Amino acid sequence: MRPNMSRLGGRVRSVPPEVVGLGVSLLVAAVIGFILAGQIISPSKRMIEALMAAAVLFAAFLLPSRWSVGFMLFIIPFPQYTTIGSTTVIFAFIIFAFWILRVAVGYERRPITSGLELPLILLTLCYVISFAAVDPGHWAEAVAKFRIYISSILIFYLVVNLIRTERDIHFILNALLLSFCFVTLVAIVELWIPRYSYIFSALRVKSETAMTTEGVRVGSVYGDYEMFAEYLAIFIPVLLLRVLNERIALKNILWIPLLGVAIMLLLATATRGAFLSLIAGVVYLVWVARKIVNYQKLLPVLITALLIFYVSSIALNRYTATASLFGRLGKTEFVRGMPDTRAQRWSEAWGRIQQSPWIGYGPYYFIGVDEKNVDHKYPHSLFLFLAHTIGIPGALIFYWILFRAFRMSYRAAKRYATQRSELAYTVVLLSGILVIFFVDEIKISFLRYENTQHFTWTMLGLLVSASRVANRRADETERARLESRAE
Repeated sequence: MRPNMSRLGGRVRSVPPEVVGLGVSLLVAAVIGFILAGQIISPSKRMIEALMAAAVLFAAFLLPSRWSVGFMLFIIPFPQYTTIGSTTVIFAFIIFAFWILRVAVGYERRPITSGLELPLILLTLCYVISFAAVDPGHWAEAVAKFRIYISSILIFYLVVNLIRTERDIHFILNALLLSFCFVTLVAIVELWIPRYSYIFSALRVKSETAMTTEGVRVGSVYGDYEMFAEYLAIFIPVLLLRVLNERIALKNILWIPLLGVAIMLLLATATRGAFLSLIAGVVYLVWVARKIVNYQKLLPVLITALLIFYVSSIALNRYTATASLFGRLGKTEFVRGMPDTRAQRWSEAWGRIQQSPWIGYGPYYFIGVDEKNVDHKYPHSLFLFLAHTIGIPGALIFYWILFRAFRMSYRAAKRYATQRSELAYTVVLLSGILVIFFVDEIKISFLRYENTQHFTWTMLGLLVSASRVANRRADETERARLESRAE
C-alpha cells in the first residue's frame, strides 16, 4: 500500500528543471541526429539548416544558460556569416530571448543591473541619432553594424547576469581560454606549418597572415595582426595568473606552455603598441597587488617568461620570415608628437570628424575611395573611430563607461589587495586588463571588427561582475567582523 505523504508529513521531491532540460535535450539530439543520418544518403541543404536551427533553439531554452553563453563566448573569435547576420549575432539574440523567457517561467534568477545603465542608454541613443548622417547607399551596412552593437550589449548583460559567484567567474574565463587555445592553434599552423592552413578553410574558420615590407605578421582568425596582438596582450596576464595560482603542479604543464606560445605569437605579430601596453598592464598589476604578491613564485615565472621571450625571438628570426618587433621599435619616429605610422591617419580622421562632430557619420565606417576620390582608411585610434561613427559626444560617453568600469574594478582591487586569494588576484587581473586596453586603444580600434567588438563587451561584463562579487564578499567579511566584535 502506497503511503500517504500528507499524513506522513513528507513532501514529494520535484525533479530539478536542469535535469528535465538535459533529458529533453538528449532526446531532441537523438531525433535530430537520426534525421541528419538519413541526409547522408540524400542531403537537402534546407533540411540540414532547419534541423541545426531547431537544435540551437532547443539548446538555448532547455540547457542551463551558463552552457549556452559559454558556447557563444567560445565561438566569438570565428563567426560564420549568413544572410541575416553572423552566428554570434544570431546566437546573442536567441540566447538572450530564451534567457528572458526562462526568467519569466522561474528557471533562472531575476535579472540584475550592471550599474552602467545611464551611459549605456545615452550611447545607444548616439548610435540611433548617427543614422541621420548615413549615406543612403550605406544604409544596409549601417543597420548591420548597429545590429552587431546591440548584440554586444546583449552579450554584456548575459555575462553580467550569469556571474553571481567566484565559480561563475572561472566558468567564463575557462570558456574564453578554450577559445584562446583554438585561436592560437590557428596562428601556430599559419606560422610554422602554413601548408596545412587549408584545414581551417575547410572548417570555414578564417585564417590569414599579412605579408608586409618588414616580413610576415601573424593575424590568426582575426586576419589582422594588430587585433591579434591586443588579444594576446590581454590573455598573457590571464595565463600568468593561472601559473601563479595553480596549486596542482601537473596542471602547470598546460599553463606554462600556453603562456610560452602566447609570448611567442605576440612577438610574431611584431606589434609595438600591444607589447608596450602589456608592459604597462603588468606594471599596474604588480603595483596594485604589491602587498599580496607571492614574489617567491612571481620572480621564477617572470624569469621563465623572459627566457621564453628571448628564445622565441631567436627562433622566429632564424626559422621564420616574421617581422622583427625590436627592429620596428628601433625605427619608431614621431611627427608632431604622433607616431610616424599614425600621424597621417589621425590627421585625416580628425579633419573628417570636424565636418560632423556632433553625430558622426553613422555606425558604418566606409573604407575605400569615395566619389570625391578621397581614400578613407581606419583612423587607428578608438576615440577617433567612435568620434567618426557616432560623434564626439558618443566617443566621450563610451570612455565614460570605461572609466566607470575601471573605477569599480580599482576599488574592488584595492579592497582585496590585502589578502592572498584567487578572487583577489582575479579582480586585480581584470583591472590590469582594462589598463592594457586603455593604453593600446590610443593607436588602434578594437571595436572596428565584429568579433573584437563582441570580445570587448564580454570582457567588460566580466570586469563589472567580478568587481561586484568581490565587493559583496568584502561587505560580508566586514559585516561578520563587526558582528563578532559586537558579541
